[in-house]
Amino acid sequence: MTATIPKVQVFNRKNPVRQNPGLAGRIAVIGAFKTEESNPILCNSLYQAYEELGDDDTFNGCAILEDLFYGASSLLAVNVATKSGSTWTKTITTTNLAEALAKIRYENFDMIFIADTVTDAFFPIITDFTKDRFKNKKPVGYVAAITGANVSAYTTTVGLVDDFCYGLVTQGISVNRTEKSLLKSAAYYCGVLAALNVGSSMTAKQVPDVTGLTTEYTFEEGDLGKSLVGLGITVFNCYDRENDIYEVVNSEQPNGYDLYINRVRDYVVREFALHEFLGDRNRQATWSEINQEISRVKGSCVATLDLLADIEYNVVKKSGKCVDINITRLLFDDIITDIDVYITIEVQ
Repeated sequence: MTATIPKVQVFNRKNPVRQNPGLAGRIAVIGAFKTEESNPILCNSLYQAYEELGDDDTFNGCAILEDLFYGASSLLAVNVATKSGSTWTKTITTTNLAEALAKIRYENFDMIFIADTVTDAFFPIITDFTKDRFKNKKPVGYVAAITGANVSAYTTTVGLVDDFCYGLVTQGISVNRTEKSLLKSAAYYCGVLAALNVGSSMTAKQVPDVTGLTTEYTFEEGDLGKSLVGLGITVFNCYDRENDIYEVVNSEQPNGYDLYINRVRDYVVREFALHEFLGDRNRQATWSEINQEISRVKGSCVATLDLLADIEYNVVKKSGKCVDINITRLLFDDIITDIDVYITIEVQ
């Protein structure tokens, strides 16, 4: 018998992606990374992301990895950077944005983030993508960094936004005393949402670890801050400076629904496991199984997770090859934005 020298060995091992019920933390990110790989790359940790995508923060995609991984369970990265000799081209264009989105059209993820300021020219491309995803039962939402010269410019931008917006960010923030660019601020907020139960609103809720704002808005009649909130843009405001409490003023989105309603809608649609019924015979037994599947999702999302108030539906045979599932109503509770306090003073 030969005695061995005692030792401790450390090995890198990839963790499996875990999706807890009620969470939607898988983020797809389109951006410039320091890699010549053009196919989508899945990263389950920040360490893996730096290894495969690079950590050079002159590349916008690399610069926001830590911010997205604040809450992301995984990142699906699509690189738009190209290299010719020693020269890198890092710009996101309408052409390479469309090409990048096409590469992940059928992949599984919950949110998408563009690693650049999203211009008005980008939104129609994003809208085509998100509408197609919804049609194919894989809806995703997005957080975007945007800029505007004035209220009119912001109004134009918001007019291009679809039903799948989770946040439009216009302010830079500081996190734990470190100031972030607008892009990194938007990515951080996207990471915060990734860690948040989809049934949670951000209206009047604190954004964790935020300690300052690059731009602070005011909210009197005619002020830019009030106009941006009215447009459905995500605005951060200081609630308690002494204790570093910075919150979202109102998380209602441009489509008029609160963030949580948009996220729950998309979560519910993704939860229906209907693909397994393709290829089955179009008969009563199959319809019964489809009903059971929808009932399962309703039980999970309404009774167990308390994401919404009710789901009403019916299943009917449309034709020999087609079954119609009519989700007649997703019933949501609204968000409290006004509390009236009445005080009676009596002096004796």
